[in-house]
Amino acid sequence: MSKLLDESLLLGLGSGDPAAARDFVRRFQHRVFGLTFSILRDRGAAEEAAQESFVRAWKHASAYDPRRGTVAAWLLTIARNVSINMLPARRSDPIDPEVLLALEGERPQEDAVEEQAVDSELLREPLARLPADQRRALVLAVF
Repeated sequence: MSKLLDESLLLGLGSGDPAAARDFVRRFQHRVFGLTFSILRDRGAAEEAAQESFVRAWKHASAYDPRRGTVAAWLLTIARNVSINMLPARRSDPIDPEVLLALEGERPQEDAVEEQAVDSELLREPLARLPADQRRALVLAVF
């Protein structure tokens, strides 16, 4: 019975029925927000992703196929994809590995333990001898 009701609410959402849209959002808002928050770990971003998920559900309600799963699964898939698509935009800008290597060389050593400084130098020399593409890959893997 609730499956049919979910599908009916989705149909009403897609047709522009304000009452159906309100009920649809109320029914799924906690699950959608919970999923977006678990992916993004930021309340504001999760709210934005949840809102975008409902907008996409409204725009693409006619694409829902009940043979492929429940309305909840369809909507949560939309929310997951929206959240994942937001992740790269929220990451810090990538840093060129050459810049990281240069910064490492400029760091003052007075606060480092002598042994750490020796280990660092032992690693820095072979790293500098690597071809640029291999050095870049190694630095990116570490940082």
